[in-house]
Amino acid sequence: MDDGAPINVGSLLNGDDPIEEASEDLLQRADLAEAFAAEIHNTAARYGAVFALTGRWGSGKTSLLNLTASALESFDDVQVVKFNPWFFSGTDQLMQFFFDELAGQLRDGRTRKDKLKTASRAVAERLGNYASALSPLKFIPGAGALLDGVSALSEGTSKLLGDEQTSVHQQRAEITALLANLPGRIVVFVDDIDRLSQQEIRDLFRLVRLTGSFPNVVYVLCFDRSVVESALTDGAVEGSAYLEKIVKISMEVPPLPTQALSPVIASGLAESLDGIDAGPLDEKRWPDIFVQLILPMFSTIRDVKRYLASVPLAVRSRHAEVSLVDILALEALRVRYPAAYELLPPAADLLTGTSSIGQRNTEQTPREKAFADEFIQLLGGQAKSVIQLLFPAADRLFGGSAYGSDWISTWERDRRVACGNVLGIYLHRQLPAGRAPVWYVDYAVGTIGDEAALTEALEQVPDPLLDDVLKRLVPHLREVSEDQVLPSATALMRQLPRIQLGPTGMFSPRGEWAVLGPVITLLRTLDGEPADRAVTSLFHSIAHLYGKVFLLDLIGGHSNEPGLVSEETERSLRQDLFAQICAASPEDLARERMLLRTVVVATADTDSPSAAKWLANSEVVARLMESAVTSTHSQTMGSVAVRTEARLVWDSLVSVFGGDAGLAEAVVSLRRSLDEGAIESTEELTTALALYEKYSAGWRPEF
Repeated sequence: MDDGAPINVGSLLNGDDPIEEASEDLLQRADLAEAFAAEIHNTAARYGAVFALTGRWGSGKTSLLNLTASALESFDDVQVVKFNPWFFSGTDQLMQFFFDELAGQLRDGRTRKDKLKTASRAVAERLGNYASALSPLKFIPGAGALLDGVSALSEGTSKLLGDEQTSVHQQRAEITALLANLPGRIVVFVDDIDRLSQQEIRDLFRLVRLTGSFPNVVYVLCFDRSVVESALTDGAVEGSAYLEKIVKISMEVPPLPTQALSPVIASGLAESLDGIDAGPLDEKRWPDIFVQLILPMFSTIRDVKRYLASVPLAVRSRHAEVSLVDILALEALRVRYPAAYELLPPAADLLTGTSSIGQRNTEQTPREKAFADEFIQLLGGQAKSVIQLLFPAADRLFGGSAYGSDWISTWERDRRVACGNVLGIYLHRQLPAGRAPVWYVDYAVGTIGDEAALTEALEQVPDPLLDDVLKRLVPHLREVSEDQVLPSATALMRQLPRIQLGPTGMFSPRGEWAVLGPVITLLRTLDGEPADRAVTSLFHSIAHLYGKVFLLDLIGGHSNEPGLVSEETERSLRQDLFAQICAASPEDLARERMLLRTVVVATADTDSPSAAKWLANSEVVARLMESAVTSTHSQTMGSVAVRTEARLVWDSLVSVFGGDAGLAEAVVSLRRSLDEGAIESTEELTTALALYEKYSAGWRPEF
């Protein structure tokens, strides 16, 4: 096959079937088959000849054998016969089946030369009788001959066949004479010898030894040399020596060079993935993965076919949630080194766990060392490539670099199995609870910079999955252009009403950070006057007061860190917030979330409104009380149980109502409204009032 010729990919995807003709040749072995066929055609065969085509399983022996047979069939003076040894069972059947098959194929054979065709049919008739004569005869194990002694053979055969039958020796002589005058030669191909049992291999080679001296009959035997030599070794007789006595010329299937397999695998992957939603191919990582990891794992076309056959299911079952590059690499590992692949699930935390600066360059734990040692033992030099290219966080276990937790979001963005969440999806082939399908993220990413489109994309995400989608947007927002910041941040802040606010777990960030995290990522890409303009516009676009409070928290300076905007801009926005809360109607305030915190932030460093403003409306007081309830989580050392305790932001409540007396008066008014049915009670309000009684009596939580 010429270097520039297209690859017949269909032959790659037909399972483990060998090729039959040169048009299917993927390994550029047609020329080798032509040379082998020419040698078989030209070799002297006055007393027959035996050729051997050897190679280990999966090396492409049968395909090369078929190409050779196809090349020989183009000669007018060659009759090709193919014998399948799998069709017989035991010594008793072998002799008759062989000659019956030889006779049958010669009788039905098609040749372009009538002379050879006629002669072959004559030989076929003789062979049919010869097979019948030999059918009851058996081999003597190890003797390599038929029943010992000419007299015994003649006597036994005559008794069986009767006086009218020609003796076996005479029939053999007649066949020999016919074959000697044959205007060409018969080439008998025998494949899959190495898949027979040990005794069957021995029987077959004794048959070849017995019949290999027929003139103009050439055997081409195909087998794995190590398997056959082992089967033929018997006591003092070495299998290799036995083969040397039988085989005249031997050819080993050449090993496959990497440059030959590279286009085969690449084209096969393209064809096997055609029509499958595999997700994008990481063009930056693919060359290294392909050349350094996948290619070195393959040396036979059979293994390539097994790999290509398994790829579609491996990709489909991950639903584009995992990087295509990683799936292809891990599938190669699974097919070629299943024992090493089986080490991955129990070591998932070792493969994806990042380390802090203080943890780097520390000694390995016994578990880490045991994993690294076994992985290297199973993969050898390949182990390092697998770890570096797929699981960089684990490189430290193999003497390489350490990676910090800041890499996790990047790996997750790229859907790499280096991220624990993605590796879990790869291994279990399902999304964990709360994980959004990747197409929601992709859709949102594609609309970044377009306020209306991003808003629409996020509105299509179900509420339980919104938190996950927003968090997974963060890595995509770090490199946006300046003009994309404001529209994207505006669309994001619109999602606050859908988010659970406040604590979400013992070690989890507050719920609002699902929105605030992406927004702060966007705003940090700006500086100076552009930041002031964007934040000011964003502030005025937010419909709810608590959203404005969150934004002010984001942009304000902390400790020695300057804020995201100038002090003048921040002061102006806080004044606007104070004005808006003073102007808000009680009905608007009652609809606000986190009302207590909003009031505290809005009235800080200002002349706060009088308590009468809050006392005047029981709904407002109720919302203030409810939003004063917070929760803390604690865990006893050695226990997995997490205890949650409700608490009251007492000092803020007292401050807003102008002191303990003002708060007490507000609570009395609130209880009266509840008793009168003016407002409805809620579980949150009941909890707040119960906590108020404890706090007003002097109780405070212990820290």
